[in-house]
Amino acid sequence: MILRYFYFPIIAMLAILPAAAQPREAHDDTLSFVLRDAVTVTATRLPTALRDAPAPAEIFDARTIRALPLRSISDVIALSAGAAVRDYGGTGSLQLASLRGLGAEYTLVLLDGMRLNSAQNSLVDVGQFTLRNVDRVEIVRGGLASLYGSNALGGVVNIVTTRERPPLTADLGYGAFGWKQAALGSGIAGRRGRLFAEARYEESDNDFSFDWNGTPLRRANSTLLRRSITAGGTLLLARSVLTLHADVMDVDMGTPGAVFSATQGRARQRDRHAIVSVQLDAQAAPRTRLRAALGARGGRQEFTDPDYRIGNTTLRSVYDLTQLSASTSVEHATVSEIRAIAGIEGSVDRLDGAGIAAHPTRVQAAAFTSTDIPVRIRAIALHIYPALRYDMIHDAVTDTEPPDDLHALSPSIGLHLGVLPGRLALRGRIARTFGMPTFNQLYWREGGNPALRPEYSTAIDAGIAFDAGTGRPAVELTWFHHDISDKIVWTPSAGIYWTPRNVQHVISTGVEAQARFDWQWLALRASAQWMRARKVNAAFAGDATQDKQLIYVPAWSGALTLAAAPAEWLTVTLAARLLGTRFYDETNTAALPAHLVTDLAVRATTTLTGLETTWKLELLNALDAAYEVVAFYPMPGRHLRLSVGTTIR
Repeated sequence: MILRYFYFPIIAMLAILPAAAQPREAHDDTLSFVLRDAVTVTATRLPTALRDAPAPAEIFDARTIRALPLRSISDVIALSAGAAVRDYGGTGSLQLASLRGLGAEYTLVLLDGMRLNSAQNSLVDVGQFTLRNVDRVEIVRGGLASLYGSNALGGVVNIVTTRERPPLTADLGYGAFGWKQAALGSGIAGRRGRLFAEARYEESDNDFSFDWNGTPLRRANSTLLRRSITAGGTLLLARSVLTLHADVMDVDMGTPGAVFSATQGRARQRDRHAIVSVQLDAQAAPRTRLRAALGARGGRQEFTDPDYRIGNTTLRSVYDLTQLSASTSVEHATVSEIRAIAGIEGSVDRLDGAGIAAHPTRVQAAAFTSTDIPVRIRAIALHIYPALRYDMIHDAVTDTEPPDDLHALSPSIGLHLGVLPGRLALRGRIARTFGMPTFNQLYWREGGNPALRPEYSTAIDAGIAFDAGTGRPAVELTWFHHDISDKIVWTPSAGIYWTPRNVQHVISTGVEAQARFDWQWLALRASAQWMRARKVNAAFAGDATQDKQLIYVPAWSGALTLAAAPAEWLTVTLAARLLGTRFYDETNTAALPAHLVTDLAVRATTTLTGLETTWKLELLNALDAAYEVVAFYPMPGRHLRLSVGTTIR
């Protein structure tokens, strides 16, 4: 039964191969699929110029990422307008990304287009993904279920890995709180393609000092040990490109939890997972392109807590998760420049663990289409972007009655109006989105609710963008409105455990502003947002949480990056993040104060007889702010890191 959802995508991939079997040389760029910095695929599933996208989007390319004081994907997301990262304590801690205040479960995270959100809890720890093999990060805000299905109520983050690799690279890093890293990578390139592999090691004590109610303490049980191997390659065929990416990671870390006393916990967590993706991109005809992809992800999460015992047994929970996916799509451009893509997808998620009843397996099949229709009225350029997706989701379970199959139709339409082409543009988008209940919500052994319904949302945004030209400022302003019904929240039940119910109605409304300015050797990028994300209904008579701001959603926030390159070999950068006051209780009576975190970096490169050495010195939290992103989870103060990388060209 499960395999039938993969027949068509797999057969389509196999059908493309014979026509593309003749290899071509690597220097033949007539079919180069490398996307330029100003192109996004996430916003429409079609390669679209950023200036023409119907939804607000940002791209952080590899050059920008290397220069800034950034350490993981979470740091990149935190610099984006409308984004926030819920950080539970710095290096190695849980870090969850949220777009437009809707929570991490409503932010879909992709790796080369492959979904990373699992059916277990829909969460992705974006702090576990380093920036070493990243070509760019695309961040698109707004409801995108019409393109990507469940979880995309707030937006999508797509991590695009690099296919390029010099022959040999070696990196070493050393910093405060016992931080060390090492990496060794190698790659080969020939007439038929490229191959690369890299091994990485990172550890940290993360034993920074902090103040707790006037008592100086040091963070305990917050160590990190991360080991990973990444490998991949590109095979150039006659009319296509075949790419492979594989990543294996083993992370062992302490999870001390919230600080409520001078004694900190001893719990530990170990995550092991492997990700493999294969993608085929073929030119079937001058105006037609075929794409097919296969993906697999397997992992085990193990949690132990010596301080929590059940009888004479230490608490230990183990979860095994398996994800399989396959997709096939056809992209076609007409003579009149209308572009369209249509495709089908299939996926399977399976979870095994002592805390989950019914051993659930989720099977999903989907069909989607998206179109770019250009209309020119004299000097005005209009792009219309209709999109539609159908999802069928079935849960196969044991020992309990499964929920009804979901049949969801997700439409959207976007507009981009170039009033002054290349200078002034208006855009807008309306979409219907949905979120499927997770395995934890449906089948948790002590309080799951198999009767849960999906969450549905209507997302609207409208904006204006102005670009004064090269060497002059460019600004964007976007208004958005998300209306989520049947939102699932955990509520007290008759017993000692809480249980999830569809009882909440949430509306998130706000304004996002972005600005950038590039002048000679100076680049400035800034963003700011105002947001009101609130629960508008009363779950019961006298509900004190009605019309209150959702927890950890600041009314105001912003970010700024400044990069200066006074010489070709030298770059100096600054990254600052401002997070406004956030409530951490649902009645809005307890709040964390606003804080500003500023990071600095100096990057210098020298080249001698083909040996390129890069030095990067980072001063993190330069102003030594004492702050918490999440209540009772202190963050590190001012500290230094030095990284040295050597590359043989």
